[in-house]
Amino acid sequence: MRIVIDMQGAQTESRFRGIGRYSLSLALAIARQRGEHEVVLVLNGMFPHTIEPLRSAFEGVLPQENILIWDGVAPVREADAGNDKRREASEVLREAFISAQRPDLLLITSLFEGFGDDAITSIGRFDTSIPTAVILYDLIPLISPDEHFAAHRPQRDYYYRKIASLKQSQLLLAISERARLEAITALKVEPQDVINVSGAFDESFKVIDISAEKKAALLMRLNIHKPFVFYTGGADARKNLHRLIEAYASLPPVVRAENQLVLAGKMPIGHVEDFKMTATRCGLAEDELLLTGYVQDDDLLALYNLCRLFVFPSLHEGFGIPPLEAMSCGAAVIGAHATSLPEVIGLPEALFDPTSVQAIAGKLEQALTDEAFRQKLIAHGLQHAKTFTWAASAQRALTAFERFKPRAPAQRRSHLTIEKTSIFQEAPQKILLLKLDHLGDFVLAIPAITRLRARYPSATIDLVVGSWSVSLAQGLKLVNNIYSF
Repeated sequence: MRIVIDMQGAQTESRFRGIGRYSLSLALAIARQRGEHEVVLVLNGMFPHTIEPLRSAFEGVLPQENILIWDGVAPVREADAGNDKRREASEVLREAFISAQRPDLLLITSLFEGFGDDAITSIGRFDTSIPTAVILYDLIPLISPDEHFAAHRPQRDYYYRKIASLKQSQLLLAISERARLEAITALKVEPQDVINVSGAFDESFKVIDISAEKKAALLMRLNIHKPFVFYTGGADARKNLHRLIEAYASLPPVVRAENQLVLAGKMPIGHVEDFKMTATRCGLAEDELLLTGYVQDDDLLALYNLCRLFVFPSLHEGFGIPPLEAMSCGAAVIGAHATSLPEVIGLPEALFDPTSVQAIAGKLEQALTDEAFRQKLIAHGLQHAKTFTWAASAQRALTAFERFKPRAPAQRRSHLTIEKTSIFQEAPQKILLLKLDHLGDFVLAIPAITRLRARYPSATIDLVVGSWSVSLAQGLKLVNNIYSF
C-alpha cells in the first residue's frame, strides 16, 4: 500500500501538546514498521519553521524524497471570517496535491486544526475516492462543551464543520478505548470502523542519572528549591488546575512547607494570571506555586525524574501521555478517575475524584506523607508503562489500514472479451486548474481551458482564480466549481 500521512498535527501549536507528540510518534512508528508498504509524508508549507525539524526527525527512517510539501493561499485561519475564500481554495489545493500522490490510504494526524492558525484539513472537498483514516483524540467539545465554547459561535461553527468532515472518513484510529466508545456513542460510528490503537511515550523518557551540578542548575533556573509536586500539560478548563491549586493549598501547613507545586506547559497569559489569583485567594505564598512556561524535552525529562510526585487532575482526556511519560521516568503518579486516565495509570489506588477538592487533597497528602505508598506508585508505574509501545500502536494501525485494497497498477491485458456492448467509458476524472495571476493572463488562458473541456467533456474541472477573475470565469461555463480568494 501507498500510505500518505498528513503531518499537520506535528506542525501547528499542537506540537507543543500531547497531540503533537502523538502525531509525530505514531507516524515515526508506522514508518519504521511499514514493511512492504510505502509511506509518504505531506507537510503544510505555511509552517516553514517546522519543516526542517520534521525532516530531521525522519532522517534514516524515510527517504527525504518521501517528505513532500504543499502550499495554500495564506492567511486561512478560520477565526477570521475574511479568510473564508482563501481557506476554501486551500482545501481544494491540499486535497488535489494529496490526490496527485495516488495514495491507497490517507492518514490525517489531527483533523481539528486551523481555527487559530494556517492549518488546512478537510475530507472530500476535491477527491472522495481516497480511503481516509483520522486519528481521534477526543470529542470533548461535543460531549462536554465548556462555557467559552457554548458562547463562541465562530468556534462552534468551526468545530461542527470538522465533525461533518470527520464523518466523511472511512476509519478512525482512537487513542484509547474511552475515545473509541465516545465515537461509537456520540458519532454513531459502526464499531468496526473505529479501532483502539492506544498510545505510548517516546523512548527518551526513562529513568536517568542526573549529576548534582545539572540538578542544581536546572532547579535554580526554574526557582525550585524544595521537593516538588509536578504537572505538565495544557491550561484549559478541563485540565482542572484551579481545583488542583485549591487542593494543594488545603494541605496541612507542614506538608506545604516541605514542598512546592510546579505547573509546566505553554499556557496563555490570561490563564497564568487566573492561576496566580486562585493561589493568592487560597493563601499560597508566591514561591509555593511556580508556573515555568513551556519547557524543552531535556528539561521535562529531568523534571519527571526529579519530582517527588506527579499529578494529573484532568476531567476529560482522550489518552493522557504525560502520566505515562512520568511513570516511565520513575515518578510516583496520581491522577483523575475520569475518562481514559484509569487505562493509562492502571492502578485504582492512584486515582481520585477530580470534581472534589477534598479528594484531590487527600490523595496528594497520602502520596506525600506515606513513603510506602509512594514507592508502590513508583514500582507500579515503571512496570505498567512497559505495556505501552509505539510499535504496538503502529502495528494496530497498519493492520486496520490493510482492510483497504491497494490501487491496482495499470496492466495490459493479453486477452479481451467483449460482452453485450462495445461502448467503453473513461473513468470519471477530476482536474484542478490554478490561474492566480492578472485578469489579462486569465483571458489569454481561455482558449486552452476551452480545449481542455473539449478533450475531457465528462471530467469535473475545478478552477482556482483571484477574485478579480470570478465573473469572467463564471460566464465561460467551462468549469464545474470556481474557488477564489
